[in-house]
Amino acid sequence: MPSNDQTDFNPCHGDSFRLFGIPLLWIAVVLFPLILSSTMWVLASSQEEGVRRPLDMPSGGGGGDGDDEDAPETIIFYGQDYEGDAFFWCLDKSGSMDWGGAMEDLKQEVAGAILSLSPAAEFSLVAFSSNTVVWSPTPRPARLPEKTAALTWVNSLQADGWTCLAPAAVQTLQICNLSSKQHRQVLILSDGAPYCDGIDTSTEALSEITMANWQMVPIHTIFIGTETEGINFMQTLAAMNQGSFHICQN
Repeated sequence: MPSNDQTDFNPCHGDSFRLFGIPLLWIAVVLFPLILSSTMWVLASSQEEGVRRPLDMPSGGGGGDGDDEDAPETIIFYGQDYEGDAFFWCLDKSGSMDWGGAMEDLKQEVAGAILSLSPAAEFSLVAFSSNTVVWSPTPRPARLPEKTAALTWVNSLQADGWTCLAPAAVQTLQICNLSSKQHRQVLILSDGAPYCDGIDTSTEALSEITMANWQMVPIHTIFIGTETEGINFMQTLAAMNQGSFHICQN
């Protein structure tokens, strides 16, 4: 039998002033300074929050809308992804683009790419055959009114004439150079080597376009068909201007 000096602890019975044999008074004496100091620390922290509140920022960072506006976006054009914040098209509308529905495919591809742009992006369009036609001589924001006007212009293009590519590509670069965007891209589409008025102008075109690209904007080329001369030209043009080359079988 236990001696009278020992006390069994029972949470429901026993000495109401003792906890595991320790007087509650001593517990209060020990805990009170700790509770007081914790309370003072919380109050001080609350006062500091009035000066700086780093936790007010949502998780994931505090990037503003300006960061999103400068971020590149991705378009799909003839099955290829192109990433940028400004896109400038140079489009073949020569007579051979009327074969096999190539011109109608072009209109659909351009429409899909333009409609996918956000209002923060910029763009413009140039088309060529025996002459050069320009939708806008300056970069335009990809807002709904500009998109609508551009698609109306594209749908009005008719295939005819030669493939006088160089003057159109140079003008496309001049428009591109007016943009202050950081991730500009030029896309040139054609279905043949640059023949202008019956003369092969491939060598001159490579020189003129590359010299006009003094800002070193990537020039991506898309070739429609299987013509060897055209493939070689477009592949070389892209390689000389830090761009990609893609063949599309019509």
